[in-house]
Amino acid sequence: MTIILATGIATGCVYALVGVGFSLIYRTTGIVNFAQGVFVALGGMAAFWFLEVLQLPYPVALLIALALTIVAGLLLWLLVVLPIWSRRSDQISVMMACLVVAGLVTILLQKWLGTQPRTLPEWLPGVRVDLPGGSITGQYAIMIVATVALVIGVGALLQFTTIGRAMRACAASRETSALLGISPEWIGALAMAATAGLGGLGGILIAPAQYTSTDATTYGIFGFVAAVLGGFGTLRGPLVGGILVGVLQALVGRYLSAEYETVMVFVLLLVLLTVRPRGLLGSEWAAH
Repeated sequence: MTIILATGIATGCVYALVGVGFSLIYRTTGIVNFAQGVFVALGGMAAFWFLEVLQLPYPVALLIALALTIVAGLLLWLLVVLPIWSRRSDQISVMMACLVVAGLVTILLQKWLGTQPRTLPEWLPGVRVDLPGGSITGQYAIMIVATVALVIGVGALLQFTTIGRAMRACAASRETSALLGISPEWIGALAMAATAGLGGLGGILIAPAQYTSTDATTYGIFGFVAAVLGGFGTLRGPLVGGILVGVLQALVGRYLSAEYETVMVFVLLLVLLTVRPRGLLGSEWAAH
């Protein structure tokens, strides 16, 4: 049971990174970016290509893959989202554009890298963490620690830095922040780059422990569910929601069937939204 919970928590941390990306771009710009799962697929698969095909050193391959993901986020902002957002179009237009981009990028990734799942070498080969009832690979421990550190880091950035205050000002009012000399367009680009980086890191972190693939749908959906469960727009909320989703998947897959994992996740979402529509931590954004 302990091992199942640990692996579920680690997998949920990847969903949490995607969920934090959803929340961050939403609270900064009001946009729901349904292309968020693409960054996970791009980060993991690009790292595989740079390592296995181009034979680059492992750390270099990871860094270039992460940089590529961030550039992809900036291109999404500049070429797709910003032209729609700057015209004050309704939210549905941006959401549909992001969905179209997600589909196009998925197709391009499959043409480039194929549809087969891929793995990466563990960051700490041979290292295992002992737990009651067994042990897990060091990569799972890295996923958990890195995710918690990133969530804390993003929270600190928003709370204590000038850039963070500017992002929170844009979240409160785009017009007022512009009057104060803060460029909503620049802040939006920064937020999109950050969310892309978080998604890319998720793909890079999980590939050595499980696998990565060009299918961005799974991580996008479960990351969105994690954000909604925990409280859309919060930072700690997606972490809690992601862990819930990951643990539920692990338990259902172990004791029932992997075929019911997605069904049970959505049942949990429906039940929780009925009881608490804002999510578990939905009222905590102002303080975090």
